[in-house]
Amino acid sequence: MSKNKSGLVKTPLDDLTYKVNGLAMQVQRELKSGHKEVFYQRRLKELCLEAGLEVDMEKRVEVWIGDSMVGYLYLDLWVEQSLVVECKTLNHDLTNDELSQTLVYLAATGAPVGMLYNFGRTSLEYRRILRPTNMQEWQKYLYRVVWTLPGTTLPLDGSPEFTQPIRFSIVSPLANQLAVLESKEVSTSQSVGIRESAKESVLESTPIRESVKESVLESAYENSGVSIAAGNQSVDLMKDAVRSTYTPSVLAGIGSFGGLYDASVLKVFNNPVLVASTDGVGTKVKLAAQAGRYRSIGHDIVNHCINDILVQGARPLFFMDYFATSKLTPEVSAEVVTGIAEACKESGMALLGGETAEMPGVYQPNEFDVAGTIVGVVERDNILPRKNLKAGDVLIGLTSSGPHTNGYSLIRKIFADTPLDTILPELDISLADALLASHRSYYSVIYSVLSEVKALAHLTGGGFIENIPRIMPDDLDAVIRLDAWTPPPLWKRIQSEGHIATGEMYRVFNMGIGMVIIVDKRKAAEVQKLISEPTFIIGELVKGKKKVRLVS
Repeated sequence: MSKNKSGLVKTPLDDLTYKVNGLAMQVQRELKSGHKEVFYQRRLKELCLEAGLEVDMEKRVEVWIGDSMVGYLYLDLWVEQSLVVECKTLNHDLTNDELSQTLVYLAATGAPVGMLYNFGRTSLEYRRILRPTNMQEWQKYLYRVVWTLPGTTLPLDGSPEFTQPIRFSIVSPLANQLAVLESKEVSTSQSVGIRESAKESVLESTPIRESVKESVLESAYENSGVSIAAGNQSVDLMKDAVRSTYTPSVLAGIGSFGGLYDASVLKVFNNPVLVASTDGVGTKVKLAAQAGRYRSIGHDIVNHCINDILVQGARPLFFMDYFATSKLTPEVSAEVVTGIAEACKESGMALLGGETAEMPGVYQPNEFDVAGTIVGVVERDNILPRKNLKAGDVLIGLTSSGPHTNGYSLIRKIFADTPLDTILPELDISLADALLASHRSYYSVIYSVLSEVKALAHLTGGGFIENIPRIMPDDLDAVIRLDAWTPPPLWKRIQSEGHIATGEMYRVFNMGIGMVIIVDKRKAAEVQKLISEPTFIIGELVKGKKKVRLVS
């Protein structure tokens, strides 16, 4: 490399870095500071594409030790298969930590130059970083930026494992092949030597670009109403949220054809039983779309499914989602899946995989649906309901957070002519806030007391009348005392405006009770004390014929 008149080192990518620099400045002018990093990445990618540049966002680079893959690096942007671009949103100047991260990316890809941008300040801060001739010190920076696979570790400097060759490879999405750009050879001392063959131009070892035929096919597909680009952008937007749910048991998740979950977690059980359930959110999605609120729908589907397997005593292991719509809006699908990921993370469950489907002609414009599948585990001897239910056992009710995910076809009909921003004076919140409150999960408040529980009933579709009998023997009835708690004012509004009979209300809705616990009468007070929220004794079991009796 030589220097130009200004003293800057010339590289084969000077024209490219100049162009990308100008686009980064445009991003800063458009968005200014204050946004999440991903927004700057996404906008810079869009501008690069508009400028005719090939660009990948969150480009994955595999990290190998010998014959074993131990993890990944993720490049913010990989431009023209030759330029590393790293984006930051720091409220302080760039430090050596960010420079070191970019240095590792240069070592991994063999790229001669990288661009480091900080969009977090009033003015764009940028650095052009060259790959040093002497790369002996790159190894120590690797530990901060590699995404290590569960169950794998990077060798420490000087350890016996450190004699294994370390190499990197970029995953090709077009040809399904690995382009090994650079190999690293580690000596028994604490230095790392780059093989001479790795100094060859990165352009000579990168995979071929998309063919003209593939471009034409994608265009035809988009003309039919399906956008591959929108699907890819959706994945980009939700990727970080999904990864945040990964536990050490997740071996492969987003980006794989199938999620891989390490079943050795079941070894702690004597007789593990897997519990699985699939469900949807129903027509609540129409209200969410009408109000432009999507993230809570993600919480709805996860928590609904958690509760459904909790009633059998199971703790959740992993979740898989399905989002389908007429036309993908990446921000909408990402909001829903981010909500799903947030709810999974709250329960310690992995979001192992999912599907985002665009199906024009199947769904009406601007409509979508979401569903999910959950898998959990329970010890065989602890499966609920237990077989010792008897007359005299009491029913303890836990409060709901709203209608949860049931009865929304009726709710939408009742409030069809009422704007969602209407303030309900009895609640002091808007109609949208009341109706779109997330379906709550009972896992955290109930799981620790399951040893004292005989049965659980999740009050979903069918309310009290249909759900409680599902866990009862044929010779018992459940008496529900309606004066044991006061349903929130929303239910009175729904009943009065819909002219609904009381029996029908308890058949359709949860009426402020989302989960019912059945326990021995002698242990009721103890169980209530162990639960960290207000509860109500709402009834008891009596001799009967597997019916629910509502008693005023």
